Amino acid sequence: MKPGGEFCPGKELTYEFLTNVLKEVMELFPSEYIHIGGDEASTNHWKQCPDCQALMKAEGMKEEGELQEYLVSRIEKFLKENGRKMIGWDEILTGELDETSAVTVWRGEDKGAESVKRGLRTILSPGAYCYFDSYQDAPRTQPEAIGGYLPLEKVYSYEPVTEAFPADKLDCVWGVQGNVWTEYIPTPEHAEYMIYPRLLALAEVAWTNPEQKDWKRFHAEALQEIKVLNSMGYHTFDLQNEVGNRPVALSVDNHLAKGKKVEYVRPYSDSYPAGGESALTNGIHGGWVYTDQRWQGFLGKGADVIVDLEKSQPIQQLSIDFMQLRGPGVFLPQKVSFLISNDGKEYTLLKTITTTLPITDEQLTIQTYDWTGSCEARYVRVQADINPEAGGFLFTDEFVVK
Repeated sequence: MKPGGEFCPGKELTYEFLTNVLKEVMELFPSEYIHIGGDEASTNHWKQCPDCQALMKAEGMKEEGELQEYLVSRIEKFLKENGRKMIGWDEILTGELDETSAVTVWRGEDKGAESVKRGLRTILSPGAYCYFDSYQDAPRTQPEAIGGYLPLEKVYSYEPVTEAFPADKLDCVWGVQGNVWTEYIPTPEHAEYMIYPRLLALAEVAWTNPEQKDWKRFHAEALQEIKVLNSMGYHTFDLQNEVGNRPVALSVDNHLAKGKKVEYVRPYSDSYPAGGESALTNGIHGGWVYTDQRWQGFLGKGADVIVDLEKSQPIQQLSIDFMQLRGPGVFLPQKVSFLISNDGKEYTLLKTITTTLPITDEQLTIQTYDWTGSCEARYVRVQADINPEAGGFLFTDEFVVK
């Protein structure tokens, strides 16, 4: 096992080590269930491992992913032999599981529905709603966090059980779970700040029928409950002075390019399509996080898009936003160029803007690149080059033409 990496399923020493650790865990914790983790394992180095390949051949496995299923099965059996039951993250669903095992679902509704359909005890904990280590307000107003943006209202909007869940097996849904990963949380007081009042919202999600939920009522009650928590010595988020989402993300931007066809000279990333080919001209700006389905991602050389305004018309402003968040490898472009054309073939350069923010800057930055002037054109084009020193992704949300 490399530091911070995966165990080798092909070595018996792995199982000796894991079972010895679990023996100590069982001595310390008398709980009926033991959570084994099991998420986000990479199979890449198993492909080159002779021990893993030998095990695959001996067991008739066709894919490296089956090695994880094999390991999970052995650990599940060990726990059962010792009078305990297994819980694991939803990656364990790839294999056969004992009916006594439970699944913690973090990757979304489809995994939760699959677990319930299989009759497994299911704990719902999707990252989009239940990861309280994310920012809960505008990132520049908050202590440094791992990323993301999960305000109180979004937690409250979560509906755990949907039509995808079989009605006759809803008793398999044990409940919901909030998570707080502490890489960026150095003190207990900081942990309380990240938990409250979001935990109050998740509690209401768990015990309230959807038709009885009322955000305005809950928000008012949460403000009062925060006062109670503060009087008891808890350190909470200041909901009274919440900034909220990025202002431009709260309304539709009606501009000349809205609804117009976009040609992608350089394709967007399949991993971050946002709204697909309409993402940059749908009038909708992104929020504080690139994962909100509004920011479109680009790899390779960067972005190069052309918008057909359908007829030549006066233009006074072109603008586009890009994001930088160093941690996950999201960087501003090295430079951005605006161009125009009337025939879609020959383009005239209006302006090139070079980014000055260092790639070492750790803060979330959303920067607007724009041109202001007077011209007439049918086609407008923007080119944004990835900084070769930074690499990573470019993310943009809307190409605005006025």
